[in-house]
Amino acid sequence: MAKSFSRHCLACAVTLWASAAAAQESTEADYDYDAAVEDLPIESEVYEAPLTFRLDSGGVIIFYGQLNPAYQSFDDGEETTSNIVDNGNWNSRVGFTMTKPVDEGSVRVRFETGLGLRSSALVWQDFTPEWIDWQRTALRWFEVAGDTKYGTVSFGQGSTASDGTAGLDDSFTFHAGATDSTDGFGAFRFRDGNGLLTDVTIGQVNNHLDGARRFRARYDTPVVGGVMLSTSYGKNVLVEEDNTDYYDVAGRWTGDIGDFAVRAAAGYQWLDNPDGDDTRRLAGSATVVHTPTGLNLALSGGQQIDGASYVWGRAGWRKEVFDVGHTSLSVDYYKGWDFLSNGAVTENYGVYAVQTFDDQSIDVYAGLRKFTYSDELGITSYQDAYGVLAGIRFFF
Repeated sequence: MAKSFSRHCLACAVTLWASAAAAQESTEADYDYDAAVEDLPIESEVYEAPLTFRLDSGGVIIFYGQLNPAYQSFDDGEETTSNIVDNGNWNSRVGFTMTKPVDEGSVRVRFETGLGLRSSALVWQDFTPEWIDWQRTALRWFEVAGDTKYGTVSFGQGSTASDGTAGLDDSFTFHAGATDSTDGFGAFRFRDGNGLLTDVTIGQVNNHLDGARRFRARYDTPVVGGVMLSTSYGKNVLVEEDNTDYYDVAGRWTGDIGDFAVRAAAGYQWLDNPDGDDTRRLAGSATVVHTPTGLNLALSGGQQIDGASYVWGRAGWRKEVFDVGHTSLSVDYYKGWDFLSNGAVTENYGVYAVQTFDDQSIDVYAGLRKFTYSDELGITSYQDAYGVLAGIRFFF
């Protein structure tokens, strides 16, 4: 029943988001960020990029970045582990885009890298990484793209077609708590009923089955009626041991229904692994905002064919309560089935708050999440755990 419910949620979400296409029509104020939730523009609604340079040739160069240090605390039922980390939900990074008009279209170049700071995704009870350890896997974007009236072709390191389709969220609280908890607390282990650490990590049993960034060739259609379709083929060139071929197709839609702003997306991935099992995934999400009140709702669901599945929902409210900027509040719930073993059940839920300070280009945020996991192996039970992530995001 769980899997059929997940598939039903996906069917409801297979209307498609084209907001990313708007970014492809680059102007001096656009960044062309990818569709993933973590890659929403590094700006507030009133923020304009200060590092924008116009060239005599008509081209535009925009530099951008952010620092996102956070306090991370994880209570596994027996002890609490606390650290200062880089928030993996939306990591510290720098980058630039360069856009040049050509005939009726444009050519774009984008480069972006994470700073290699201690990621919240890597810390666990028995291991704290060095504060700075930059590796090539921190490279996020290195691509060339061309925009025409026939669509957009992009080549290089960047988002696959399905990247972001499972994580649409207009609550603006995702850096306090993303759709799943892989980047916030992913390496932490559950403890068993006797207080011993197990090999079961938060990241292994919390996954929203989204696409990823790869070295890929990608094509996006023009936007027609708010709909954009995409396809891509890629390789993971940043990890030598990964020989998988990544194929993706996706669709996105954006539009208004009365006072409601709606976005929806769905993606299908097939991962052909010559060194192991092939994988097929279907995932999608939708988000709606009641613009007069700022009330918002996001839903997501995914299914790994003949494998794990999940559903997730978030309800939020976003309003300019104070003159300094928007206040964003939300609660969410995640449930997963069959991660690691048949019959396993994952549940987590949380509460989140973000306050934006527009003039200072700062977000102050905090989130609290509870994690539970059980399986039918009969070997052990798992204690509930709690995670806190609180920080300040500085962006330019």
